[in-house]
Amino acid sequence: MTLAESSVSSLIEILGPPSARRRLARGETLFLRGQVATHVFAVDVGRVRLRRCLADGRTLTLAVAGPQETLAEAALFAEAYHCDAVAEVASAVWMHPADTARARLRADPVATERFLGRLAAQLRHARGLAEVRAMRRAADRLFAYLDLLEVTGSKSPRDRPLTALAAELGLAPETLYRTLRRLRSSGQIAMDRPLRRVGIDTEPIDDS
Repeated sequence: MTLAESSVSSLIEILGPPSARRRLARGETLFLRGQVATHVFAVDVGRVRLRRCLADGRTLTLAVAGPQETLAEAALFAEAYHCDAVAEVASAVWMHPADTARARLRADPVATERFLGRLAAQLRHARGLAEVRAMRRAADRLFAYLDLLEVTGSKSPRDRPLTALAAELGLAPETLYRTLRRLRSSGQIAMDRPLRRVGIDTEPIDDS
């Protein structure tokens, strides 16, 4: 059994068999804020971004789910989805009916414990990301974000466009591009995929 097959099997053991597999084109919406919450989803391939549109026209990225990661877990406890879900790239998701998943978790303590473990890991990442976005300097945000991925064991943005990374960091794309140019010139960032820190930031970079 491959790692991917093992991960899918693990999710089925927790949430029960999916009712369908849905393909999404790049930019296609999986669900919108306010729609009735009927399913929990698991990403098979691709990436799905959870976002919320703000009153001033800006878009806030709440999370990005990649392969073998779940999203819309709140559908188990809410009547409606609390944000939008949009495919960053061509993707496919497994659809797990919320009522079936609830019944399975109520009946199986082991499945419940494993599900809570997944939620705890996502919560750690979300709290860390909130701290990252609170930093004023773009360079500090980027370094803290890379550290966060390492500490929480989250997937690195290996194949994500920089515009998507900027949105997750709460930065304008132009600000991220400028920051990366400066850090690469100073030898502090290697523009590999994934990005990696190769030096110590001894001189704070003011990107304001």
